[in-house]
Amino acid sequence: MTINGNDIRMIRGDTEQLVVTCQLSDGTERPFEEGDVVAFTVAWPLGETVLQKTVTSFVEGAAEILIAHEDTNELIPAEYAYDVQLTARDGTVATIIPPARFVLEGDVTRD
Repeated sequence: MTINGNDIRMIRGDTEQLVVTCQLSDGTERPFEEGDVVAFTVAWPLGETVLQKTVTSFVEGAAEILIAHEDTNELIPAEYAYDVQLTARDGTVATIIPPARFVLEGDVTRD
């Protein structure tokens, strides 16, 4: 997997992990806490969701998003869009990673 800016590129069927942290607008760290929900969503541009991962348990204030083999193994290699949204325990909703490219490359070895 490679990340360039906010754009992600990975091979279909690979297992990958993203670690997401959050900062306030003034640049100070805003650790995730109990009651927060972090959602990572991959979709066709302006269309159907093909993958969504939700994190409600955090390690040292960070969200660890595991993309398992099964999550992408049957998806069509293509350019999708993704974002990451925080729903804070007080109900506040913020998109903490704005829509960006998620490129799923084809693989040669299939199982």
